[in-house]
Amino acid sequence: MLDLGCHLFSFPIIGSVPQLPSKALNFPMNTPLFLDKADGYLTAESRESRTPWINRVPRPFITISRECCAGGSNLAQLLATKLSAVEPWAIFGGNVISQMLQAHHLPEQLARYLPEDTVPEVNATIGEMVGLHPNLWELVQKSKTTMQQLAKGGNVILVGRGANFATAGLGDGIHVRLVAPADHRARYYASRFSISEAAALAHNSRCDAARRRYVHAHFNADIADPSAYDLVINTAHVPLAEAADLIANHLHAHLHATAA
Repeated sequence: MLDLGCHLFSFPIIGSVPQLPSKALNFPMNTPLFLDKADGYLTAESRESRTPWINRVPRPFITISRECCAGGSNLAQLLATKLSAVEPWAIFGGNVISQMLQAHHLPEQLARYLPEDTVPEVNATIGEMVGLHPNLWELVQKSKTTMQQLAKGGNVILVGRGANFATAGLGDGIHVRLVAPADHRARYYASRFSISEAAALAHNSRCDAARRRYVHAHFNADIADPSAYDLVINTAHVPLAEAADLIANHLHAHLHATAA
């Protein structure tokens, strides 16, 4: 399943009004894409180690952290479309876990023990005691490594799962945080799924709390710390198309500055 900001659904933007699709967005989730990215990273690392006098080729990437229903998945789509005008970019969100499990030949069912937006179905310690899944800490470390490999391969947008913390030591990326007032996000969710604003507010609050817990538990960090990001954007005031332009321009400036 895809982690798309406020619910396990995906929706394209038509004009400024989000529309529910008849099928999920075509996110790159297949193993060959992951293997291509990882293989590209390993090949590049080997090449650079043999020829250190050659200028390093930048491998840009973007991470997007977001409050629930702040527009993270839609922004990722806009960014990927914009940046792919030069060369292809891929988006990885909830499918990072699927990629990790496939790469390590682990059963897909383990993904339910690593949710970002909800409390896990079973306590990790209990699960390990009864043999329900491998050590949860090990699975989280593998997911971090997967994100790092994808980022090092370049031309990827990593949505959620503390990707900015997992890739903090890599120099070619920029880290973005999307926020918006709680009532603004609740109105959006309520209108999309025909529920009360009170119920939408409660849903978003639970989702935000689960994401905070996930980042704190696995990175010992505060997901809302503005110093962890290059850009913090209030999507209630900045349209997503404008935000995409802002991020793309900042990425180009960042790469130019690091190459100088």
